[in-house]
Amino acid sequence: MRIVFVLTYPTHHGVADVGEWLRWDNRDRRMPGILTELGVETELWGLAREPLDTVSALPGIAPYPIRLFAPSNPDARTRDQRSDAMVAAARIDPTTLFVLIGSNGGAGFDLFDRVLRPDRRRFAVIIGGDWWSRIVPHAAFLFPESAVQEAQLTRPGWRFWRRAIPEARMQRLPKTIDTDRFAPLVADKRFDVIATSRLTPYKKFDEIAALGDRHRVAVIGDGPQAAALQRRFPQVHWLGHVPNGEVPAMLAQARLFFHAGRRDYFPRAIPEAMACGLSVAAFDDRIGADVIPPSCGLLVKDNDYRDKVDALLADPAALAAMGAAARAHVVATHGRRSSEAACRRLMELAA
Repeated sequence: MRIVFVLTYPTHHGVADVGEWLRWDNRDRRMPGILTELGVETELWGLAREPLDTVSALPGIAPYPIRLFAPSNPDARTRDQRSDAMVAAARIDPTTLFVLIGSNGGAGFDLFDRVLRPDRRRFAVIIGGDWWSRIVPHAAFLFPESAVQEAQLTRPGWRFWRRAIPEARMQRLPKTIDTDRFAPLVADKRFDVIATSRLTPYKKFDEIAALGDRHRVAVIGDGPQAAALQRRFPQVHWLGHVPNGEVPAMLAQARLFFHAGRRDYFPRAIPEAMACGLSVAAFDDRIGADVIPPSCGLLVKDNDYRDKVDALLADPAALAAMGAAARAHVVATHGRRSSEAACRRLMELAA
């Protein structure tokens, strides 16, 4: 049995330094290690600016090979980059199951068009963001992250003209958080509200800026819109890129985490903040109560987020209780081995 995980977005989509990416301890990196411990031959493939063959070296998990291929179209947007070398490797690889991480990355589309579909290779998809793409109905199995995604997949509605996916072909996949590293720390509270996001044209920061008119607000992250956002919203503290290992110390300097995005269903930044003992707030048009339970934070709307955030920040006891509940929820639900059940399902699919 052999299972190959494939990152459909390049490693440099979210972080420029491949060395930093190799140090990331998340679900993408841990699932191949758990499968290796269960006796499966496993590899992780992806795109990087320069090709690299190495071995995963995360603490507390079995090592496994990592193969990073150079993009064939490096001048394209990162989400559209693909690799002829990866396609060539997939054509001759004896894997029994490919697992695409992400439903809409260019490397995944290219692999599907040139190998998976024409050669009738079996594959699964981990749906980290958008719940639908043209590869989704062809997958042998799907791993959505949230109840909202599951509802869209099983009941897409007449206006989408999309085939419903049976519940038997999917299983919810928790996040994986290192709750020893992402943990409450004692620090001076420099900020009332903090957010984490890539600074791209696809993200909207007007709500964060509005909170900055009345609170001390900061945003962790970098991206092509950084300079423009700094000019447009000077009331926000734009902290720039913070290496993942340093994020817990930065989160500890805030009282509340506010998710800035309006396109995500379950961003990893939310459980990371919860693991650090922060209450969290997010808009309810994409984020549901399974992602932020009522005891752990706020689900807000356009017309009430300012008042709800104001009220919570004015109530230190409620803020502390939500932060403690958020920490307990992540420890119980999204710990280091939270994806083991999904790994065992992958073994069944690959058998």
